[in-house]
This record gives sequence, C-alpha cells and structure tokens, in this order.
Amino acid sequence: MAILEMKNICKAFAGVYANKNINLSVEKGEIHALLGENGAGKTTLVNILFGIYTADGGEILWKGKAAGFSSPKEAIAAGIGMVHQHFSLVQKMTVLDNMILGTKENGLILDRASIEKRIVDLAQKYGLTVDPKARVCDLSVGEQQRVEILKALYRNAELLILDEPTGVLTPQETAQFFDVLRNLKKEGYAIIIITHRMSEIMAISDRVTILRDGRQVADLITSETDPAELSRYMIGRDLNEHYDITKPAEEEDVLVIEHVSLPRKHKGHPLHDISLRVHRGEILGIAGVEGNGQKELAEIIAGIQQQGSGKIKLNGADIGKESAKKRYESGIAYISDDRHSDSLIVDMNITENLMLREYCHEPYSHHRILNRKAMVHDAKRKMEEYQVKASGNSGINTKVKLMSGGNQQKLIIARELSDKAKLIIASQPTRGLDIGATEFVRRMLVKQRNAGKSVILISADLEEIMALSDRIAVLFGGRIAGILDRGDATVDRIGLLMGGVTGEEGRL
Repeated sequence: MAILEMKNICKAFAGVYANKNINLSVEKGEIHALLGENGAGKTTLVNILFGIYTADGGEILWKGKAAGFSSPKEAIAAGIGMVHQHFSLVQKMTVLDNMILGTKENGLILDRASIEKRIVDLAQKYGLTVDPKARVCDLSVGEQQRVEILKALYRNAELLILDEPTGVLTPQETAQFFDVLRNLKKEGYAIIIITHRMSEIMAISDRVTILRDGRQVADLITSETDPAELSRYMIGRDLNEHYDITKPAEEEDVLVIEHVSLPRKHKGHPLHDISLRVHRGEILGIAGVEGNGQKELAEIIAGIQQQGSGKIKLNGADIGKESAKKRYESGIAYISDDRHSDSLIVDMNITENLMLREYCHEPYSHHRILNRKAMVHDAKRKMEEYQVKASGNSGINTKVKLMSGGNQQKLIIARELSDKAKLIIASQPTRGLDIGATEFVRRMLVKQRNAGKSVILISADLEEIMALSDRIAVLFGGRIAGILDRGDATVDRIGLLMGGVTGEEGRL
C-alpha cells in the first residue's frame, strides 16, 4: 500500500499551469525519482505536498487518509521531511541548535547532553557524521546537507523529499550518500529524490515519474528503462553529449597566477602558494572536494577577495590591486556557484538583472539617464539567444525569483558571456540544472573556448571536468595537488589527487 498518493494535482500561476493533473504514488521502502527539466513542475509538486503551496485541484492521501497540509509545520508533524536545494539552516547557530529549532523539547531545562547523544547516534547509524557543536557557517556544503537530512530524521520523518541532493557532492561522497539512502530504504523510509543525473537515477531509484511542461509524461520502473528513454521523455529528443572541441589551445598566457596565498586569518582552507597559467583558447578545469579553496580562488581572480601575497596578471598586466569592476572591464567574467547570493537580485526583473554589468555604459545610458528602450531590446535578444524562458506572459518584466533555477542560470550566462569577456570563470555552472540545460551551458562554454577565449571551469562533476577541459588542476587543502593534461586524466587519478594523495603522476 502506498504511504503517499497525489491524485490529479493542479496548480497554476498567472493562468499558466505549473502542474496539470499530476499523479504520484510512493510506497514505504521505495526510492522514487522525480525527473524533468527546470520549470517542468517538480519543485511545485513537492512544495504542494510539503504545505508551501496549496493545490488548485486534486487530492492528497497520506497513509490512506485525505490530507492537505497548509504549512510545512503541519507536513513535518505528519512525518514528511524535505531537504531543499538551497538549505534552510541558520548559519551562525550550531548543528544542535539547528536540529531543535522549532521543536518542543521536554522539560523546563534543555538537556543538551541527551540531545547531542541522540544526534550522534542518528549520525552514526546512517553514516551522516557531523559535529553537533560545530557552527553551520564553518561546515562545508556537503556537511550542511548532512545536517539537513539529520534534522528531518531527528523529527521522525517517514517520507524524505530530497531536492538535487548530490549537486554539492564529489563522486566518492555521492557513493557514500547512496549507501545512506539504501540504509534508509531498508528501514522502511519512503524517499522522493529530485535529480537531473541519469546515472544516479539508474543507480539508486526504484521508479521514475517524468514531468514535462507541467504534465506527467511517464511513470516507469527503473530496471525496465535506460537513460536514452528517460532523456526522450524528459526533453522530447535524444541527448547529444559530444562537444566539438576544435583546435588545440594556444601557448599564449591570458592569465598568470604566481605564488598567490590568502591571508592566514582567512577561515577554512586558506589558499597557499597557488601558481597557474591559463592559455588563450583553453578550458582549464579545477577539480577538488567542495571547500578546498575553489570559491576563494575564483573570487581572488574576479577581484571579490584580495590575495595576501603573490601576483595575478591578465594579458601581462598586474591586476592584483584592481577592483572587481575594473577586472570585469578588463575582460574577466564571473559565473558564481551561488546564483542567489552573488549573481542575481531576485526581486528585480529579467531586464534589470541583465543590465547589472552594463547599465552605466552606452547605449544603455547617456549622461546618467537610462535608455530603457535599448535595455529592453538587448534583453529580448539575449533571452532568445540563450533560450531563457519566463513564467506566464510577463516576459522580460518577469521577476527573477519566479523563474526556475535553470532559467536563472541561463540569465547569468547571457549577461556574463559578453563580447567584452576574455577570461570566463565558471564556478559550478551546471549545478542543479536538468540535462537539457546542462547540455546548453556546456556548449556555450565550449563555444567561447573555440572562439579563442579562456575558461576556468570549476566543477564538482568529474564527468563534466573531463569532458570539457584541456587541462585539469586539482585543489586539496588550498593547494594545487597536481595538474593533468586531458589525455592523461582518469577518474581514479583525479580522485587520488582530490583526496590529497600526490605522486609523480599528479605533480607539475
């Protein structure tokens, strides 16, 4: 018997259906994958289940009884836990305090020792080790994800909803995480996993429900399907994963980093003695376990952080003391790994976000007066060129917060890949994107490379790194563990360097 049944669920925004007559059933001890492009309606569907949205039509049965949760609090109390793609943790609080936030612990005095023991026991049982006394802001993204899952288990969830749970994990961490899910499955937990990675669906799920444009197009048993069929249902065509990487990179250095380090007071892994060269017409991949200095490296190059020592040269000119704005004017574009915090103003519309870099230049302004006609014309052109889709009929006036994650990412890329860009820093550019959007973003980066521009690709996806990179540098503990040429790179060799195992094969 299904623990959850969602029947003929409908939800519309501004007259446009995000879900139309969706049916979903999940049984105890089942891992059910929810697949679809960004904007297909997956998150809307689980948000209805979790009480964030109210369905316009349809019925929800929870443990055989009619249910309609009006808030996440009601869903949690009923035994449903959800780990969002963007975590909902209080960064300055400890793991323990995040666990109990909003709960009613017995007794007049909070027994922190017993709560800590329960958290440790849960963590050990499911392989989700984390320090209850650690502050969340000091944890890696992968560790924060563990806290989110533990928080749901601590609150006695019987159904776990996981939205893109492996987007922040290395291949090794993903394998460990899947072991956790298998243990939960054996214990009788029901799991809904939203993911865009075909290999993960085939490896971990029992059944797959596929959505496209807000409608349910297939419900399949995983063992009876394959990635090609899933792709056809999901995007309506076969996926082409061949990337036309033409002529070899030039020898000319566009970016030279010499012995760059972060100040010792910097938290986490301070970058130490980083030396790199990026050639014209090259994609340099940066691999490493999350939190080993990738973000710091990207921000130092982009000018968001200042190095403590060393030199950074762009086309032979020292830019180490230049501002982020001046570096952009010199040709450095930055696609951040955190689109909400670093790249977009979500309460502004598409046109305004596309103009964040160029609003002060001709033809978009003249004598400090904005030329909105030129801005609108440029926004329409970029939306078409980069296949950016907006909700409803608002078009370029759509607020960014109403767009899917994939379309938000395309919006950032449309802004950053300007004619001015000579060096593109792309940090986790396909994180959380569906296979169609991922294919598009990768092709755009290869197009820049083939046009003679330089790309620094920072990605936790080793398949992506290996498919697109001319050379691969591996970061471990804030240092370069090794640099491999495309032809010499294997998953095993990169994996060893990511774990800090260096040998002659990983040295410069």
